[in-house]
Amino acid sequence: MDQVFAVAWQYVVGRVPPEDLPMEAAQLLAIGLDSPALRDVAGRTRREDTAEIEGLFRQAVGELGTAIPDEESAERCLLHYLAGQLVAGTKTPGEVAAMVWQKDLTVARTGPERAFLLAVGDEYHVDFIADARPDAFQAWEIALRSAAEQLCQTTSAEVGALTERSRSVAG
Repeated sequence: MDQVFAVAWQYVVGRVPPEDLPMEAAQLLAIGLDSPALRDVAGRTRREDTAEIEGLFRQAVGELGTAIPDEESAERCLLHYLAGQLVAGTKTPGEVAAMVWQKDLTVARTGPERAFLLAVGDEYHVDFIADARPDAFQAWEIALRSAAEQLCQTTSAEVGALTERSRSVAG
């Protein structure tokens, strides 16, 4: 995945708060990306004016040939990211579902995205079956993992298309 786009979508959905943008910019410099605004952001501290840092970050993203994605695109990237985390075993079904519920993610444009959100289900139902029906909870976990695997099969193409869309907006 395009590293600049990855930081940009994570910034939009709040996974990268504004005060962390200088560190993210420094990491982008470390992998060989460079622009005047990126160097400026990387030289800032967490305690500086976040509005100024955010403006510079937006400028740096543009200088690097992409754009900050819109909220919908960023949320779709988050869906794919969460599915990948579940499939990789770095997050549990409960952790993934909690993030979907916390962010109130509802954006799904493709069949696999819709299936993944449908498998996450309603928080209250999952809480109920977790306590009252362990067999149903286990079936929910299996269904969510299966939907995540299906979504992961489309991630490269979907995120690539979202990245290209942001580049065309920037150009």
